[in-house]
Parts: sequence; C-alpha cells; structure tokens
Amino acid sequence: MKLKNSVEQAICLLIMIAHSDEKTPLKSYNISKSLGVSDSYLKKIIRQLVVAGLITSEAGKKGGVSLKKSSDKITLLDIFEAIEGKEPFARATGLVERVFLNELKEVKEQKQAMILEAFNQAEKSYKEKLKKITLQMAMVDRNKKTY
Repeated sequence: MKLKNSVEQAICLLIMIAHSDEKTPLKSYNISKSLGVSDSYLKKIIRQLVVAGLITSEAGKKGGVSLKKSSDKITLLDIFEAIEGKEPFARATGLVERVFLNELKEVKEQKQAMILEAFNQAEKSYKEKLKKITLQMAMVDRNKKTY
C-alpha cells in the first residue's frame, strides 16, 4: 500500500501547529512555504483535518489554524483516516465471478473470502499500530537538551 504524500504533510502540519504558540493560530501561507507546497494544495489538507475534527480554521486577519484536540489525543490513525479515508483497503469487486465462470461457486466464494480475510487482518494490524502512536509521541521535545 502506498500512502499519499499528503499524509506526511498533514503530520508535519499538525506538529508545526502543536509547536506553535497556542494563542496565535498559524497562517496557511506560512505553513505552505515551510512545507514547500502551494497554499491552495495545503488548504485541501487543512479542510480534511477540519472535517475530521483535528484542527480548527478561522479566516481573517487574526485567523489561521489551531489544534482542536491536544497532541496527546491525536493519533496517527486519526491523521491517516482524515487524509486516506475510512474505506477498507480491499473489497470484493465481482471480478472473480466474471473471470472464473466455470469454477464451483462455493470454491470461488471460499477462496475469495480467504484472500479478503488476509487483507482485512493486515489492515486491522496496521491500524492498531497507528492508533498506538500519538502526535505528541512523534514530536521532538524542544526543551530537552541534546549534547
């Protein structure tokens, strides 16, 4: 499975917001400049994060983006699902039935179910791992001295 670039960009965006002064929302223009993406592209990511309830976005001179939840309450799964969606990784499309017309129906169904179950288990494991890692865990502690 290949992640969209916007998942990584969303993680970086959220970390930037979390590191900023909580009283001052960040401007999308400044964020897009830091991420090296167009402001219009970034606004699409921002919209997805707003819809998912992870950030707020206010227009105007004093506006910008802010975290809606604390960084220890936002998981990588929240971010992944905000960008990639919640649709299952794999689902039956009916192709097996069309291609293997002469096979026994119950054998086709059994094999297809086995394959889908493998993908479903892999997806479950993947999402469980993402759910265990919070945004705060992914952040660098800027107060900690490293020397």
